Amino acid sequence: MPTAEVRLEFGRGTGPGIPRADMCALLLAGGAPRGAGDLVDADVPEHASGAVTHARSTADDGTVVDTLAISLASLERAVTTVLVVIRAEGGPLGRIPGLRLHALPAGAHQEAVRLDCGGVTGGRMLVVGECYRDAAGERWRLRAVALAAPLLPAKPRHEPPPPRVVLPAAGTCAGPGLLRIAFEAADGASGAGVDLCALFELADGRTGVVQPLGGAAGALRLPPYVRLDGDRLAVNLDHAERFRRILVFLALRGPGRTFADVRGIVTVRPEHGPAQDFGLEPPDGYESTACALLLLTREGDALRVRREARYLAVREGVSPQRTVDYAYGWGLAWTPATY
Repeated sequence: MPTAEVRLEFGRGTGPGIPRADMCALLLAGGAPRGAGDLVDADVPEHASGAVTHARSTADDGTVVDTLAISLASLERAVTTVLVVIRAEGGPLGRIPGLRLHALPAGAHQEAVRLDCGGVTGGRMLVVGECYRDAAGERWRLRAVALAAPLLPAKPRHEPPPPRVVLPAAGTCAGPGLLRIAFEAADGASGAGVDLCALFELADGRTGVVQPLGGAAGALRLPPYVRLDGDRLAVNLDHAERFRRILVFLALRGPGRTFADVRGIVTVRPEHGPAQDFGLEPPDGYESTACALLLLTREGDALRVRREARYLAVREGVSPQRTVDYAYGWGLAWTPATY
């Protein structure tokens, strides 16, 4: 359709075990982006020209909607194409329910273009729309497509200002990058049935859990900026200002298991700075199935990591996860989940 201004809305469902997704715009000049500044998304919500902006909202039913507003007539002459890209983290796009894309001309109330994304089955990045100049280069047109996305330009590592990670035992180490946390069972001790988990609370008030149960693996580039990969947990310090607090803990599963027979090393490895590993040695005979390891809290421009190593008494019929929640006042609504 011919157009000079357009608004695109990308909606999708969310929930435990569902991959996270977002929409972004990539401006092309001569068939390629000129640099990181030509990528507009939730992290950089406005192009330098002001012609492309990104916004995100959440409906009452939990549906998340990304909106791109594109003033095509205001783009620099060098820009010949604007690609509309949807991307997923934590799984393929086909696992996300309710994918839909609406395109509306500026000032119009009726839907001009609708792309039903229900046929998307795989892949984690897809071009779903293309704004392009006509052959004469005078008019803009918009069409729906389904193409493999090009490689997106990397963003400068110095934006935003690097956060700091403060560890009580060894001072400060600088970000940006990842803070990697893992539990390694000691020689002769069994690490089977020991789940590494994290409760998170973001600065905007959102809370949740990252854990093996229910496929709640999290994401690094999208909220909650915490990702579980097997038995290793990573926190994205590039988004440190978006955290309020994170609690990393261990939960045992399986009948008769307690920390009395679980010993090992907790590794805490910032991308920049010294490792902050510590041993986990439960008191003799302490029959707990939940252990808080680390509490990360935002303090100014620093992320303070406090070593907990705290074993919690678990009441009969209460899960280790819920026990940790009660102890630290997270207030989540827990439901049974499976691996």
